Amino acid sequence: MSLAQARECFPVCHRRVYLDNAAVAPLPTPARAAIERQMVEMNELGPAVNLDDWIAPLDRVRAILARLVNAAPAEIAFVKNTSEGLSFVARGLPWQPGDRIVGFDCEFPANVYPWLALRSLGVRLELLPGAALADLDRLRQALRGAKLLAVSSAQFLSGYRAPLESLGALCRELGVWFVVDGIQSLGAFPLDVKRAGIHALSADGHKWLVSPEGAGFLYLDPALLAALTPTEVGWLSVAGWDDLSRAAALAASGAPLPWRPDATRFECGALNRLGLVGMGASVEMLLEVGLDAIAQHVLALGHYAVAGLRELGCEILRLAPDADRPERRSGINTFRHPSRPAEAIVARLRDAGILCAHRQNWVRVSPHLYNTAEEIERLLDVLRAGLAPA
Repeated sequence: MSLAQARECFPVCHRRVYLDNAAVAPLPTPARAAIERQMVEMNELGPAVNLDDWIAPLDRVRAILARLVNAAPAEIAFVKNTSEGLSFVARGLPWQPGDRIVGFDCEFPANVYPWLALRSLGVRLELLPGAALADLDRLRQALRGAKLLAVSSAQFLSGYRAPLESLGALCRELGVWFVVDGIQSLGAFPLDVKRAGIHALSADGHKWLVSPEGAGFLYLDPALLAALTPTEVGWLSVAGWDDLSRAAALAASGAPLPWRPDATRFECGALNRLGLVGMGASVEMLLEVGLDAIAQHVLALGHYAVAGLRELGCEILRLAPDADRPERRSGINTFRHPSRPAEAIVARLRDAGILCAHRQNWVRVSPHLYNTAEEIERLLDVLRAGLAPA
């Protein structure tokens, strides 16, 4: 599938210029069709009564997600959202008073609060300035003696894309768990969990994966999986879950619960089947287009937007000295004007049928695979008219 063909999968393009994929992305036609097929089956035939037929669609989605990040299907657990996946890791590890976690002060709260909540256990979260992501020597010093590093693959406000392979190498060198919030890059940029040495990766689908809200996944490296204890437990958490008489036998035996042998132990009960089927269709579409092609397209649109914004006298948010390098840029381009409030700029763009986001007195523009250079030019034209001196 070409980028032009992919654009036709997004009817929103016929109604407005949608440049807010870093918030919630529109749903493509393949995802809608997959969800509707599932709904029709459930409406007209009823839910599958055969166990294999019940499991097969979600196993297929699991395999697609594993392919997305170069993992094994057994290393993928379905979760409701990014926060849930990170919380499974935060609450599942055996912490000791005095343990230390390293993070960054530019993170979205979903990658701060699960770690901050561990203060009640005597665990300390050290937040480094975001610019430290470009200083590996400083990071090496900060990580000495730490138990875990938490970072986003791309920062939600600045769009800075973390050097994941370098961070993973540091974590392996120092014996630190490496946990990544992948929601702001997955779907727009390739990410290989094995090459980057990531121990856990959590992401919801509703941004760059152009999938329904409430459907996400958690990748767990086998070494980390072995160290985690499930904190939400249900009938699907336990090995032999399909033997419905086993619960009474386990209760009578007094033995510890035998967890399922892979990441599925974190799927304790019924899942968001419709959302996950939609996510599978969306991710399959993205893989068919090719993540390398999508990444090049998204970066080109961002480069075009940033050049035009700078000509208009706008300040571009940059987290670190290397932030303009292509490998550090993502689909997020954030700016502000010296004399016009961000909220007013976003409102003017919205009135012109162009959707962006207002975040912390900045304007965030986040194009994806279906956007075009003509749409970026339309954005700049509206800004030229709106930012011109009175």
